[in-house]
Amino acid sequence: GLSQFGSSIGWARRVVFGAKPEHSAKFIKMMAALLVPTLVGMLAVLASVSPIHVQARLGDSANSSAAVEANAAASAAAATVETESLGKAIAAKDSEMANPASYSKAFARGGAARGLEYWANTSLVSDATVDYSAMHGHEYLATTTRYGDTCCASCGSVDTAALVAGTSYFAVASAQAMQNLFAQGSCCWCGSAGASCGHGSGTAPMGCSACAKGRFLRKRPYDAPMWGSGQIFEQEIDIVVADICPYVGNEAWCPRQEGTTNRFGLKNHFDFASPPPEFDNYYLAFTPAPCSAEMQQRLAQMSQCRS
Repeated sequence: GLSQFGSSIGWARRVVFGAKPEHSAKFIKMMAALLVPTLVGMLAVLASVSPIHVQARLGDSANSSAAVEANAAASAAAATVETESLGKAIAAKDSEMANPASYSKAFARGGAARGLEYWANTSLVSDATVDYSAMHGHEYLATTTRYGDTCCASCGSVDTAALVAGTSYFAVASAQAMQNLFAQGSCCWCGSAGASCGHGSGTAPMGCSACAKGRFLRKRPYDAPMWGSGQIFEQEIDIVVADICPYVGNEAWCPRQEGTTNRFGLKNHFDFASPPPEFDNYYLAFTPAPCSAEMQQRLAQMSQCRS
């Protein structure tokens, strides 16, 4: 700073003694820019070495060791807090990544993940990677989501929670393609499976009041960390269709017509009203099956659908 200041004074002297008007103006601006920071810096140096500041930093001779120890302890405490904060941040991120995506608002009915745009730039897992030999002998494969119980589902205004309470069944909404025949002519009241459903089209016949047995596979149609104990993959479940998953509003998941696929390459989809513990958007291998006598009785009592 001082050497630069001295050379600047020499240059200023030459400007003054051979001076042109434009040099004088430049000189004034330059001197203002150099002198002010230089003087401030010099005052700061003097203040830092004053007896008062030295004593404040080190303490007097009797207390200097205690002050150093106190400063060291404070630094160690600050480092510990910083480390703990970093650890908590990492743990929070890991927990967020491990949470089931199906519980987030994006996947709920009306959420962004129900539409096609949400998946436009997402890396998906091709259905071709599914090991069909691991389907435990079931006939069809479906993607799955969850939406929550409802008091008045499209299959005759049944209460999805009351319908399955105390039974082994889980209430589901099947994709529109799986129940695309409506007595009233258009979606979505009391849908039944159309004539095109079946192995020929690949769309399972799962209209209102249809039942099936199934098993979740350890795979989702998109990449995400696995979580939970894995117990959900070890049990066979019973499902009953109590609602519909219409194409409109669920374009990514629920096909409209028999034989067509969803965004993830599958022709079947189930939207669970209240799924098993540790549920996520796992593939479900399933086979249509007769409903139990108890479930048939409940459907006759609760559903307003009449064949």
